[in-house]
Amino acid sequence: MRLAQNANGLLELICRTKRSYFSPRMFRTIIADDFPPFGKLELELPPVEDKPKELGEVHLFTGVNGTGKTRLLCLIAAMLGNISPLTKRMKGVESPILFAVSDKVPSPPIDWGLLESAKVQKVHRVSTGHWNSFQLVQGNVVWLSATDFRNWLGRVPAFAYRGSPYVSDCGIQTLLAVPRPDRAACLSFDRAAEMSQPLLQAIGNLKVQAALDALNQPSSAGSGRAVKLLSALESALTQITGVDLKFIVETNPGVSLSVIWGDVKLSFDVLPDGLRSIIGWMVHALVMMDLWLEGKKDPMETEAVFLLDEIENNLHPAWQRRILPAFQHLFPKSQIFVATHSPFVIASMNHGWIHPFRMMPDGEAKVEKAVPASKGESYISVVEDIMGMKEWYDVETEKLLAEFRLKRDKAYNGDSEAQIEARQLGRQIGERSMEMEFMMGKELIQMDRQLAKNAGQK
Repeated sequence: MRLAQNANGLLELICRTKRSYFSPRMFRTIIADDFPPFGKLELELPPVEDKPKELGEVHLFTGVNGTGKTRLLCLIAAMLGNISPLTKRMKGVESPILFAVSDKVPSPPIDWGLLESAKVQKVHRVSTGHWNSFQLVQGNVVWLSATDFRNWLGRVPAFAYRGSPYVSDCGIQTLLAVPRPDRAACLSFDRAAEMSQPLLQAIGNLKVQAALDALNQPSSAGSGRAVKLLSALESALTQITGVDLKFIVETNPGVSLSVIWGDVKLSFDVLPDGLRSIIGWMVHALVMMDLWLEGKKDPMETEAVFLLDEIENNLHPAWQRRILPAFQHLFPKSQIFVATHSPFVIASMNHGWIHPFRMMPDGEAKVEKAVPASKGESYISVVEDIMGMKEWYDVETEKLLAEFRLKRDKAYNGDSEAQIEARQLGRQIGERSMEMEFMMGKELIQMDRQLAKNAGQK
């Protein structure tokens, strides 16, 4: 009887949710219990109300290493169909972990007491309205509920990527069919060089198809699906790199795919690692989604979920600040989850939510209240306000500055020896660079004014 009461209480609680005004199905709340490093996690993912319709919805995770950003991405991948990335990161965790996801924002908040009761008493099948929950027990998933939202989780196109180069040269054939990608493979963050062949073959097929469309239907040249996808990809890569980029297919001596970047023809092996990386995830996302949809829908107008982990790897800051907006434009109907350490990626987002991750004194991680992205945010503001960094100089200079401030404050309190040491230290710091010379000159002038003021008050 008590088990039924607890289950019904949980059901009643989590069914009292408010529907977002968004018509597409999307993740709106993720909760977890006994999920390291969080312990209890309740993450709300509200709609981006001011988002232009031509941009995908972004939820950006940022925080120091070890706060669970990638692990949360792996959890979402598990819900979407690939448990492997999560189980790799949960080795040694033996106690059952309860997860739940909803396409609603809960109102009122979750009652963790009821949630704990349902988990401990092993409610294996609970009709939970718009919630979909499962337990991770020693690397195995045990689903606790089956809802229409769970069915959506299995149907929606979903892809996971990590920003690391893998695309390499390989042979292709003329219009060789590429099979529909496997669900687990789509949600694998790590891709090896041997996966280049289906990617390059799919790009080559689009190039050949675009040429055939123009040959067979000259009046509609430029309006076909293949042309549209290629144009979007090449425009995005041109926008990111600042240099015109085109894919080309050649047939002599054998069929091959290469890149014209600027005025130079390059094979994939000699492309910069950053460009190989972008092709490996951004181009892969579009062409593999096209294969997933089997030509039945436009991949750029279809609801999808993307999990992007540190896509800034190997990229110059100039490219980092362009990749996310370009991706948002490619997939305007999608929900995009991004884990990043880059202030340039964060500041590049004008529409979306920033979810700061913090490490607490007890060693548990916490996801703080989401911060809306704002237009015109400087990298300096992002570093200070979002990433929590106050230091602007190298470690040695910061140490000297801290020592100077300590001596200066002692001097203000009447320590004459500290006053002498502060002046010496200020001149020493000023010798490090022209910037330091200017700054410490101002600091010493201010110190003299304050000391004179203090002396006048005695």
